[in-house]
Amino acid sequence: MENKPAGIRGEMDRRILDKMLIRNQISPEELRAYTDSLPDVFENADEIIVEITDETAEQRHDD
Repeated sequence: MENKPAGIRGEMDRRILDKMLIRNQISPEELRAYTDSLPDVFENADEIIVEITDETAEQRHDD
């Protein structure tokens, strides 16, 4: 990730960012500035259509 504020290092997921916010390691403003700086990659997304039929429901395992 490029252009990260000083408090954000490496790959982050929601749980890590939540802990950093709780521990005051980053401020909500720093996180907002970081997320606002991320590029919009919506154009790279693919639509996935899933059809559920009676046949697939019968094959489903609820283990």
